[in-house]
Amino acid sequence: MGPAFALNEVRRRLLQSLLGSGDAGPTVPPTGGGRPRGTHPAEAPVELAVITANEINDRHGTGVLLERVLRGRRAVFCIRSRNDYGTQRFGDWQALVPQRGAARPEWFRRVLAILGRRSVRQALCVPYLPDEAATAIAIQAAYGARLAVWIMDDQNVAVEGIPDEMMRELLRRSSLRLATHPELRYAYERKYGYKFWLLPAVVPDNLIAREQKPEPVPGGRPALVGSFWDQRWFERTLEALGRSGYQADWYGNHRSPWLRIEPNRLARAGVIAHGILPEAELASRLREHPFVIVPAAELEGGETNAGVAWLSLPGRILFALATAHTPVLVLGSEKTCAARFVRHFGVGDVAPYSASAVRTAMERLLEPETQSRCRARAAELALRFTDAGVGWWLAESIERGEPVDPRFEQAFAGYNGARIAEVLPARCFRSRAAS
Repeated sequence: MGPAFALNEVRRRLLQSLLGSGDAGPTVPPTGGGRPRGTHPAEAPVELAVITANEINDRHGTGVLLERVLRGRRAVFCIRSRNDYGTQRFGDWQALVPQRGAARPEWFRRVLAILGRRSVRQALCVPYLPDEAATAIAIQAAYGARLAVWIMDDQNVAVEGIPDEMMRELLRRSSLRLATHPELRYAYERKYGYKFWLLPAVVPDNLIAREQKPEPVPGGRPALVGSFWDQRWFERTLEALGRSGYQADWYGNHRSPWLRIEPNRLARAGVIAHGILPEAELASRLREHPFVIVPAAELEGGETNAGVAWLSLPGRILFALATAHTPVLVLGSEKTCAARFVRHFGVGDVAPYSASAVRTAMERLLEPETQSRCRARAAELALRFTDAGVGWWLAESIERGEPVDPRFEQAFAGYNGARIAEVLPARCFRSRAAS
């Protein structure tokens, strides 16, 4: 008996023993495009299982990016671990499958109860909680799916979120391993020894500015973009802006469940909250601003999410430079990935959380020479981060186990992600023993 036949027979018997003779379909009705015609929902083949921590929608960056990259894929089954952002609006089927605290056999029972006797061709896991890793491991083992893992935010190297043993198995079972930027890739390659490739926070091709945008009318307010992952970043941003003498328009989640946001506090700091806008409208608005402000960590210790603080590159930086060619001011440490990106590509400036430093950096970014230089460089970079064809790129790359073309490797050509080792504590790269 050949190994492929034997493996399929094991899966068939496992399904039979756990599911019995009854059908097992999704616990939540289909959303989006519905199921393939002429196929019973309990048996409909799944082309792609997407495993995430939260609902896929436009209320948080991961949801927006996944919709962008996966738009057009058919027979998609979305499995999430939590409900934090309202409605799940993407996919042909969807289900809530928490795994927190479950023993390994239970991972499989819960996955099999949802997917039943379907075939699963590919799976994409964006791990943030141990739950997603457990679900992805079970899907790959039980259904033989080609698995890709896409690290968007660190939850293992700089922070003890997902246990090392679980992360190692997830990476071992993956045919394709992706990270959004070079520092994140380097950190995981160094710790685990597996090859990673780049898939950044790509930008909608139809919104990318093909020609260099003219400078906005002098005297306009800067734009504060993105959402906050740490209450201290939020407070220090308001403090610095409030004392800088500049107002700012904020385009981000001002109703975040993770932050305490007082409207009066925003008003005192001169920050005008506009909430999360549709991307076409956001791109149009950003073209009216002289520069954008992106908060980052100070890296002094005590951050509530060290993984984001050390190893995150906010996707709104790429969005602003590609759609509006807008210079970027990063607040916080020069050692953050955001600061490294801006400095490497010459598209902005960095300032600590100090009113005088922020004011000086703002004045520098408003100078005509600085505006022209940063905008010209952004115009050169814009098309490197287009989402054109990225759905096909991802599907084919999962099948091959490596990128079908080097477009994103070329996008970061000359960018040395290994420099993160100069500042990230050495203990982060060592495996932690199981407790």
